[in-house]
Amino acid sequence: MDDYTRSRFIQAIYKFNEKDYFECHEILEDIWFDTHDDSKDFFQGLLHIAVGFYHLTKKNNTKGTIIQLNKATAKLNNYAKNYNGIDLAKLLTQVEALNINLAKKKLPARLPKIILL
Repeated sequence: MDDYTRSRFIQAIYKFNEKDYFECHEILEDIWFDTHDDSKDFFQGLLHIAVGFYHLTKKNNTKGTIIQLNKATAKLNNYAKNYNGIDLAKLLTQVEALNINLAKKKLPARLPKIILL
């Protein structure tokens, strides 16, 4: 990842962890459009998580959240446990547990954060 993309990526993670999911989505979408290698689905998967969390926190749309998180895990499960400096294994474990609980109508006390390694 080049320095410019890396700086935008770090900014997206910061926005995600500050629960500014809409802005995170905007940054990740720009990165995704600019990416033309094997990491394209990685950025799209993270984008799906941000959109899902936005649906949950701002629109109270549990169904939309579940759909987005399913799309995210389908994309992100194809990558290494630690990818592009992200603890992807931990994030996916948390997202999958959250998705199971949402399907059971259990709302989370808090949402996962993205951990940079």
